[in-house]
Parts: sequence; C-alpha cells; structure tokens
Amino acid sequence: MPTIKLLTALLAVGFAASLGFTDCASAAKKLTYDQAWAVCKAKMDKAGVPGTGLQANERYIRGSNCMKRYGHRI
Repeated sequence: MPTIKLLTALLAVGFAASLGFTDCASAAKKLTYDQAWAVCKAKMDKAGVPGTGLQANERYIRGSNCMKRYGHRI
C-alpha cells in the first residue's frame, strides 16, 4: 500500500512539473502582434504561398493559423 501511494505522489509531481515548464516556455515565445505578423509573413513568402487571385484564401488561412500559434487572432 505505501508503494502505491509513493508511486502516485511521484507521478503527480512529475505531471505538475511538466505543466509548469510548458507555461514558462510558452511565455518566453510571446511576440507582439506586429512581430508575429512579420514572422508569419516571412514564413509564407519563403514557402511561396500565393497571395492573389483565387488562391488568396489559402494565404489568409495559413496566416491566421500561424498567428494563432503565437497567441493572436486575425
């Protein structure tokens, strides 16, 4: 019985620690809206995503997904 309690406590501490490290890592990546847009625009330009005509919707969707990764909405 004590072994099960010890194992449960170790798992709980490990899980809580992993959540804490994740929050610290994501807080360090927070960019302003303008910085995030510049990064996303550069990524789309480098990938050659079309931006005019019938395929403009693809660029808009990729841009909004990229901005969402940085915590912003279009």
